Amino acid sequence: MHIEVQVALNFVISYLYNKLPRRRVNIFGEELEKALKDKFRGHWYPDRPCRGSAYRCLKTGGPLDPVLERAARESGVPVRDVLEHLPRDLAVWVDPGEVSYRIGEKGAVKVLFSSDERAADERTDREVTRAFNPEAQCFRPVEPAAPSPPAPAAFSPAPPFRAQPLTFTTATFAQTKFGSTKLKTSSKRANRMSPTEFSNYIKQRAVQQQLAARALSPAADAGAYFARREAPAHLLLAN
Repeated sequence: MHIEVQVALNFVISYLYNKLPRRRVNIFGEELEKALKDKFRGHWYPDRPCRGSAYRCLKTGGPLDPVLERAARESGVPVRDVLEHLPRDLAVWVDPGEVSYRIGEKGAVKVLFSSDERAADERTDREVTRAFNPEAQCFRPVEPAAPSPPAPAAFSPAPPFRAQPLTFTTATFAQTKFGSTKLKTSSKRANRMSPTEFSNYIKQRAVQQQLAARALSPAADAGAYFARREAPAHLLLAN
């Protein structure tokens, strides 16, 4: 279930990037993931993938999907902001071994993810192939008005170019971040400090400056003393 939820989740929130602040989108995505897993718990049937498919469908059309409402409430992102940037009448079916979507009541159903059911050993970390259609490659939002490419003619001299599907192991795909096929760790910069590290650095600098000031204070007092000894008498009386 983890892989299927991740595919559906990344596809949905890809519409929100560059529309809402990235941090808010990430928080919303975390809450949406929790809500989806809670909803699917007890309604996930690997032996009968089609069972409960309608229940596991995530929709943006009315009435408002309780999963989206909960994720918006828990993340503090207004649900109207989320729905404003999602396609109208978007339906995402999250089934064991397959994730598909449709935009519009009369739109074509397209497959986002299809697992290799021929794997012999379910105990191993089997590879899964994400058969994204070209519009959804790398979690890019799909434009509702984009027409489907026509079927190639029988006399076509060369087959049309077809992008190779991306292949990940289960463990590798679980490490991908929202809205990207890059690993979460790849976005971290070694030369960038976290807020906590920066705060500790500032405190350490302040302590060092205080120690340096104390070390220089005897010399400063001595300089002031000799300056007073050498000053004219009328200046000393004035002080």
